[in-house]
Amino acid sequence: MNENIIKTIIELIGYTGSILVVVSMLMTSVSKLRVVNTLGSIIFAIYALIIKSYPTAGLQVALIVINAVKLYKLSKNKSPYTITELKKDDSYIQFFTDFYKKDISHYFPNAVDNFGKAYIIRCGNTPAGLLLAHEETAGALEIDLDYTTPSYRDCSVGKFLYQQLAKSGVKQLSIKNNIPEHTLYLKRMGFISQGERFVKAL
Repeated sequence: MNENIIKTIIELIGYTGSILVVVSMLMTSVSKLRVVNTLGSIIFAIYALIIKSYPTAGLQVALIVINAVKLYKLSKNKSPYTITELKKDDSYIQFFTDFYKKDISHYFPNAVDNFGKAYIIRCGNTPAGLLLAHEETAGALEIDLDYTTPSYRDCSVGKFLYQQLAKSGVKQLSIKNNIPEHTLYLKRMGFISQGERFVKAL
């Protein structure tokens, strides 16, 4: 094989590893970040060994081991989230909606004032999401606001929330929302379009 072609292939291996490492840093999901970062480190370690840059290869091997350990711990840990039901007049609801007002208005442009139930989801002590809803019938909630903060938009908050609602006796969720970004999220979370509403059985 032509020497220039071999050199180009080797450089592409190095660039691929570097790109994957950079892309991993843009991910909000910690587990996905670790997986993609590990893949990038493996590829970059191969590149480093090919060009005989052993210190670089050693660094990548260390990163691979660290990521593997962290992923193992993540798989053993319980959900990092907690959920708390709030009273309708809880001042924290107003604080939260005011703080994220601009972003909330993009996904939920209609005023939210008829909710009867409110749930705050936290990751440690950090607020990760807020659900406001009202009960249509026993066990069926219509969502007025299902907002996740930008740092936690990997669907993990929604999965945790819906599991907890199911455990509390909620059997069905519905929502009226035609914002393209949010309807895409609803479909990913298993909501089914039924006329003007999206419905999900829990």
